[in-house]
Amino acid sequence: MPSQWMISSRVTVAWNIVGYLVYAALAFVGGFAVWFSLFFAMATDGCHDSACDASYHVFPAMVTMWIGVGAVLLLTLVVMVRNSSRGNVVIGWPFVGLLALGLVYVAADAVLH
Repeated sequence: MPSQWMISSRVTVAWNIVGYLVYAALAFVGGFAVWFSLFFAMATDGCHDSACDASYHVFPAMVTMWIGVGAVLLLTLVVMVRNSSRGNVVIGWPFVGLLALGLVYVAADAVLH
């Protein structure tokens, strides 16, 4: 194997290790998002009369968050494993996953309100 391949391969492996460590942080953020969704019921407590009762939105918003976080984490991991097995650098995919987690939160908030 040429020495140039050895150097680029080592650099790719190093960046992929960093990418998987960032993915571990993304999984922690996803766990925090699921934990945060358990407090969605408090977001509907602002209503003092039955005319604005929105408590029936809480469970669908929580399910939206749970399924969305699971899908984002799974798809990000699949893309990272697929690309790293082909020798590509995967450091950017956890950041794409973080953006997707933000979109999942926005979708769950839209369901809630």
